[in-house]
Amino acid sequence: MLVSGAVAWLLGGIVGLGLAVLGTDWLSSVLPPLAIDVEALGGALTAMALAMVTIGAAHVVVVAGLRRERQGRRWARSAGVVLASVLAAVLFGLAAAAMSSAAREAGYTLPLVGAALVATAGTVGYALVAARLARELGSESAS
Repeated sequence: MLVSGAVAWLLGGIVGLGLAVLGTDWLSSVLPPLAIDVEALGGALTAMALAMVTIGAAHVVVVAGLRRERQGRRWARSAGVVLASVLAAVLFGLAAAAMSSAAREAGYTLPLVGAALVATAGTVGYALVAARLARELGSESAS
């Protein structure tokens, strides 16, 4: 799950940077009316894309630590528990926000419900990873 998460976050960040550089006019044309101009939209996209790349890089660091032999695995498990727990909570919040927006915005119901389903799947996946890594940490400290 952490490897696929790394790939998804890194690809999302790359696509976001591409949109920020090349696609703000197109994106602005398909979004509902915004209170910000195209330059501000590009800045927001850049910030989100860089955050996504950073999250993907954190996944890569944790996965690399988990694959090492004994040295470093404990810190990687701890970091993995924190990363997966935080992302599970964030994705849960995003799923709830998408569902409440879907109830208010009739024209965007289908994509918002789809986003809520994806965020819910991510929540479940990250929660399972956090639980597995926490269990491994507990069994390691008990021995």
